[in-house]
Amino acid sequence: MRFGLLGSFVVEDAGGAPRPVGTPKARALLAVLLMRPNSLVSWDTVKAAMWGESVPATARASLHNHVARLRRVLDTGGETESRIQVAPLGFRLRVGEDELDVTLFDDFLCRARAARLAKDWTAVEALTGSGLALWRGEPLSDIALPDTERGPFVRRLEEARLQVLEWRYEADLHLGRHQGIAAELAELVAAHPLRETFHGQLMLALHRSGRQADALLAYDTARRTIRAELGVDPEPGLVELHRRILRLDPSLAVPPPAPEEPPAAVGPSAATARVPHQLPSAIADFTGREEELARIVGELAATDRPEGATVLVHRVSGGGGMGKTTLMVQAAHRIRERFPDGQVFLDLGGMTTMPMTTENALGLLLRTLGVAPEEVPDGVQARSALFRSLVAGRRMLILLDDAGDAAQIRPLLPGAAGSAVLVTSRRRLVSFPGVRIDLGALPEDAAHRLLASIVGEERVAAQPEATAEVLRACGGMPLALRLAGSRLAARPAWSVQDLAHRLNNHGRVLRELYADDLHVRTALQMSYELLLQEPSGPAGPARVFRLLGLMPSVAFGVEAAAALLACDALCVEDWLEALVDAHLLESPAPGRYQFHCLVQALARELAKETDTEDERLRAVERLVTWCLRGADAATARLAPSARRVPLDGKPGDRGPEDQEPEKGPAPFVGYDEAHAWCERERELLVAGVSLAHGTGLHALAWKLAASLWAYVRLGRSDDWQSTHITGLAAARAAGDERAEAWMLNGLGNGRIQAGRPDEAIDYYRQALRIHEGKPDRDRELGAVLSNVGTCWTDLGDHRSALRHYRQALVHDPDSTATMNNMADALANLGRHDEALAVLDEAERKQRATRDRVSLAIGLRIRGDVLRGARRPAEAVGAYRSALVLQRQGGDLHGEAISLFGLGNALADLGERAEAMACWESALLGMERVGDAGRAVELRRRLVGTHRAGAAPKF
Repeated sequence: MRFGLLGSFVVEDAGGAPRPVGTPKARALLAVLLMRPNSLVSWDTVKAAMWGESVPATARASLHNHVARLRRVLDTGGETESRIQVAPLGFRLRVGEDELDVTLFDDFLCRARAARLAKDWTAVEALTGSGLALWRGEPLSDIALPDTERGPFVRRLEEARLQVLEWRYEADLHLGRHQGIAAELAELVAAHPLRETFHGQLMLALHRSGRQADALLAYDTARRTIRAELGVDPEPGLVELHRRILRLDPSLAVPPPAPEEPPAAVGPSAATARVPHQLPSAIADFTGREEELARIVGELAATDRPEGATVLVHRVSGGGGMGKTTLMVQAAHRIRERFPDGQVFLDLGGMTTMPMTTENALGLLLRTLGVAPEEVPDGVQARSALFRSLVAGRRMLILLDDAGDAAQIRPLLPGAAGSAVLVTSRRRLVSFPGVRIDLGALPEDAAHRLLASIVGEERVAAQPEATAEVLRACGGMPLALRLAGSRLAARPAWSVQDLAHRLNNHGRVLRELYADDLHVRTALQMSYELLLQEPSGPAGPARVFRLLGLMPSVAFGVEAAAALLACDALCVEDWLEALVDAHLLESPAPGRYQFHCLVQALARELAKETDTEDERLRAVERLVTWCLRGADAATARLAPSARRVPLDGKPGDRGPEDQEPEKGPAPFVGYDEAHAWCERERELLVAGVSLAHGTGLHALAWKLAASLWAYVRLGRSDDWQSTHITGLAAARAAGDERAEAWMLNGLGNGRIQAGRPDEAIDYYRQALRIHEGKPDRDRELGAVLSNVGTCWTDLGDHRSALRHYRQALVHDPDSTATMNNMADALANLGRHDEALAVLDEAERKQRATRDRVSLAIGLRIRGDVLRGARRPAEAVGAYRSALVLQRQGGDLHGEAISLFGLGNALADLGERAEAMACWESALLGMERVGDAGRAVELRRRLVGTHRAGAAPKF
């Protein structure tokens, strides 16, 4: 039988006589099965294809009738079983390898791909010509099928036909057959104006035909069309071809004819006579991967394994551009002498949208081993058995490049030890014995050596900072480093700084990393294209990949990803692991994920091209909101008395009931859990401030910065400064003066903790200028004036401090925090009785309002005042009362300060052993919360006490 889908529907017998297939529904059923030859097609799929959404109640019975009619047309008397098999799960149509034009076309395409890789342009021309000759028009043009069924199938075939056309004209140009193809290419350019390969081939054909002006005009047409349709310039390769034509580059001349080779041996004897040597050439400047190379070569050079032992499959997996093929080819050349019966290289195209079928791959292997085409059996099992028979007893090296999965390569393996198999794949293949290596980015020193080997050591050494920028932009990806180096080496007028600027200029890194026909984006995008083939299509893993690219360039967890995607955490975790398996995402630790910088650049470009601006903005908003809710919940545990930012509305108008914990992490049980979460998510939280500000979510930016205060004060002064500076810019961009003052106040607090009260005063004064003269700002004015008083206390000017505390109380007379500070200033001025009176008044208010945190601080200050008044026994009681409250509230920093004071009071009473114990506990607390100043003072105190006779325990 012969079936044709590449044009009008054709069913013919072996002699070419047409076989009429009755009704339109029967033709549609047969077409649906032919679109999936030799595969089980479910009942639901067939029903949907034939009736769309209006499936009648009699559909099942109707299908049985159609199958019966088709069997009468298709089955011949000599067959033992029907071509159409019906099972409880669906239908299967048995089709021979050479009976369906689509299968033949796919075979020609795969063989053309292999010939192109081997640069056998004569074979490419013949194979592509044979494949194109099968086309008779638009596929399935006369079959009534819904677009959901017909569309994807036709689009796949049309894309494959265009790919074959590109290869056909590429072969013509390599063979010097440019005359006469310009007209054909001009038609293709007109039909497919955004397919840049055709533009380039037309330009080259015109140039070689002596029509340079027409070639330049063709480029100008391409440039204007692409810019008008897409808003971007042509791909760098087309731009470079234009430049070479302008320069009359001699390398664009017609290539010399290749020397004719004697015809290959055919017939049964060829299978034993032919010794293939198909390894691609190894690069001369191979750099890095020395450990991995030594491991593979060592395994291949190991002592022979016993007869009948399982064949070892040495696998290298990794993302696109990580150098898998380069490493394996290098290893194969190092050890090829140990395999005198031949070295085979086969590109399986596993990561393309049209991977080579196992049956076609076996056919190529058999023909490589000398089996005549007419002697190649049908079917995977028969071909695999013949292949194992031919390889048995030989020592062959088989390199299977770009394997899709284990099922694709298992039938391609020899039956026993003797030969060796090397496999590269973007997926982790774990079910085979042998070495398995996952390739990641090159270490920095190896990346530097690779770049220097291409560009020249003197050139990279002359600009070390620019070199470091280039290395960071390439992220240790060997392909990126090689292409960046090649571009620089080809442009002597460029400095390393020029290249660094181009790579870091406005997200253009992927457009800059190319050379000739090699593009980093193309290498990376192949893995993404496979995501689009998933059953869920663009809405599944592909969408997850794109939107995750909007994350800051730091590690993140499942919960953060779920927030960004607005999806269930369990589903998101499965998607994340699938992206890790596809090497589109890295997992530096269990439950943590991170992008390679160039993969993330691809994700962001695809998101911009595919997802709407509103979808991208909402995703970022969900992520930053999750960060904000988590930081706010952490503040409740890390600093229970802290004034918390309003998550909604204006500062000051939010109570605890306004929180929406479902939008953030679950509430934290205590201090340790909150602190651990902040430590784990620190990079994401800090980067989230800049992400929100850069996306225009200014309110979320400053609120997140403000909510991080309770955490960053614990020894993260750099994060404190950076987040609040960005938050200040965001507040100003939003035109929110109150938020601006909040950020200025926070920056002042950071300068105080860093021991720079003079700088803090400048920030506080800016905040005061915003609040002064504005209604309803008394509370804010009181807080800032109180902070100014703290600066004067730190500077030793207690009178100025007292004056500011009194001014603060004019604006906010109920502020017990200011009253506590005022008592401290009075004590430092020797006015202990007045200080205690202020504390008494504050305590009455604290107990009336049940402000346990402020009360604990007041009790600790009371201890300080009583010590200053030489009443250490009473001070001990005050400190201990403070500690009870601080331990109940989980205030570790306050507890450490009170322990410090308690130790001092006990020392005053001569209780040195108890004092030492308090100081040691206080030191541990200070170190834990990052209070470096007091920690230094405590260590000095402990050392001094030790010299006086007690032994410290730190």
